[in-house]
Parts: sequence; structure tokens; C-alpha cells
Amino acid sequence: MRQELLDHYDEGRVTAISRDVAGAIDAATFGAGSWDDVPLTLSRAFPGSFGLIYNMNFPEKRLNFLSVQNTDPIFATSLAEHFAYINPWAPFWISKKSAFIAASEEVYPARTFAKSEFYNDWLLPQNKSEAAAGMKIVGERDEAVHLLFHFPLTKSELYDKVGKEVLSRVRGNFERSINLARLLRSDVEAALTETALLQRGRCAAFVVDGSRLLRDANSKAERLLSAGEAVVTRNGRCHLTDKEADVRFGATLEKLAGGIPTNASRLAFRTSAGAWQTSLAAIPPPSSSGAIAALLPPRRMILVMVADLRPRVVETGDLAVLAGLFALTPAEIAFCRRLLLGESVAEAAERLAITEGTARTRLKAILHKTGTARQSQLMLLLSRLD
Repeated sequence: MRQELLDHYDEGRVTAISRDVAGAIDAATFGAGSWDDVPLTLSRAFPGSFGLIYNMNFPEKRLNFLSVQNTDPIFATSLAEHFAYINPWAPFWISKKSAFIAASEEVYPARTFAKSEFYNDWLLPQNKSEAAAGMKIVGERDEAVHLLFHFPLTKSELYDKVGKEVLSRVRGNFERSINLARLLRSDVEAALTETALLQRGRCAAFVVDGSRLLRDANSKAERLLSAGEAVVTRNGRCHLTDKEADVRFGATLEKLAGGIPTNASRLAFRTSAGAWQTSLAAIPPPSSSGAIAALLPPRRMILVMVADLRPRVVETGDLAVLAGLFALTPAEIAFCRRLLLGESVAEAAERLAITEGTARTRLKAILHKTGTARQSQLMLLLSRLD
């Protein structure tokens, strides 16, 4: 194809490019394609450019998703490992609202930071592609998804105008995709928190993310938070009432949310109301559920359990009536007692010196005898007897 044809973008060609990019977005959204196809389709429409799509939480410096196409893979790797976190354009994008579209030469030219490592070691080596046009769609809570393409400065006069036009025409497709991904992620995260709290009905337990944001809590935790003796919420975020313990609590949450190994799984502290212990555990993420989930993956959440260390007597003697009511064996009653104390099936198995497989078999037998279909129903029954 002759060069003059490549450099000429009439209405028909702009329409065709927009249709192809929109089609790639829709295909990725519903699992018929990959998100890699979106920046690849965009960059192929503009010779000499490379495209990328990424989900970045700039305040937390966390890269959730990245796809770089039509360039040497080494630059994709270096962006993921280093340059995404020192991007001089980050403050500009943070300041903009969702659905914002811009060309760098018009709002924030790369030569503004010409002495930076990002400019000299990442932009220039890629065919001097210091110009760009891009779009931002807000995911949720400081999380933004960007679709953009970079190109040499010599092409900016043409590519700026056409690129913004194409991005404006596919903006609706991109917004719908992100909105759907957000809804699906909310459902997944709600299911994860519900499962995590299900077996913790007898102790104060709540779920937060790495930024301390409270996601869910059981009734005991709600009462604990309302009392403000051990844990309080400020602007929806959980804090321990002891300052020193709270610093360690925040550091542990950050590591667990980032998948960083830490030995600080339990924190003990004292307040004027008494002595407390918090136990923290990262909730395992679900298995992948398609391309749309990859773009906005479920955030890592942490289960927090709070125990009051003041001496107390746990009354579970009434469980003996289970023998007469449901013909439960002493071993099955002992197992119910462990569950009633707030232990998981695995923890109860360890306490009773049985295998987890045996414990689950015992639980099934108890559910059958008591006529309860789920463990949550069993816990409700036991709580009424306690």
C-alpha cells in the first residue's frame, strides 16, 4: 500500500478502525477474544505505533493488568516491572475524570520530562515514540483502566486528531465493558467475603482490603465496631484503637494484600477496655473466570478475627441435648462444640486430632441428622441451643 494512502484517514477509514477496535473490546468483554487484541487492533491502524491497555492504581502503585502490543516484548516486561511505577504522566491522569480522552502533545508533551528515566530508557528506544493519545475509564476507588497508543512525534499532527476521534467513538463500548467487569467483580468479592465469614459466626470477624476498607462483617464484629473498644472505623476504614498495634495492623494488611509473605498473622494489644488479639489471613482469590475478569481482577481481601482475651466461660453444656434430639454421638457433639466456638472445619479437626477429611464426613452426618442443608443453618440451630 502506498504511503500517501497510509497517511490519509478519511471518514470511511476512521469508521472502519473504530468498528474494528469496538469489536475487539466487545469480543474481550464476552470471552470471544483477548484483551491483547484491543491495543493490537488500535496500533495496527496507525503504522509505526504501539498500543497498550492497563489497569493501574496509581495511589497504591499497584499494576492490576497490562497488555502491550506491537513492540518488542522486552519493553512490556520493563514497563510491568519498573517503568509503570515511575510514569511521569501519572499525576496528569490521576487528576482527570473517567472517560477523559487526550493527546499528549496537546496537554502534557513528553519533552516536559525529557531528562527522566522513563523518557530516555523507555519511550525513546521504541522508535522515538514520545507522543501518545489515550483514554481513561475509572474502575473503582483510585483504580483506572487506560487504553492508548504511542507513536513518533513526526506523526502527532495526524495521529493526535484521528486517534482522539477513534477513541471517542469506542468510548461507549469501553465504558460498558468496565461497568460490566465492575459488577461481576462485586459479585465475586461478595461471594468470597460471605464464604469467609460463614464459619466465623461465634467470633467477631470482618473483611477488609489492603487499604483497610471494610467490606463485610458478621454481627459480632458489627457490635465490636460500634462499641469502639478494640476496633473503630474512620471514613469506612478499620483501625485498631491502640496506635502502635494499628501501625503493625496496617503494615500487615498491605503485605497480605500484595501477596508478600509475612509472619505477622496475629497481633495482641491492650486498651483501657481490656486485652485483644487480632488474627489476619488473606482470602484466596478465585480461579480465573474469563477475559473480563482479567481486566478488573478481584482485589485481595483479608479476613480479620478479633478475640477478647479477658477471662470468660464459654457455655456450651446445653449441646448435650443434641444426643436426645437428633441422636448425635458424643464425637459429633464435640465437633459441634468446636464449630460453636468459632473454629473452621480444619481448625476443629486439628483440635480434635482427626483428619480434615474425617471432619468433613462428620459434618455431613451432622447436617443429615439435624435436617440442616448448610453449615450456616447448623450454626443457627446450635446458637439457639447454646
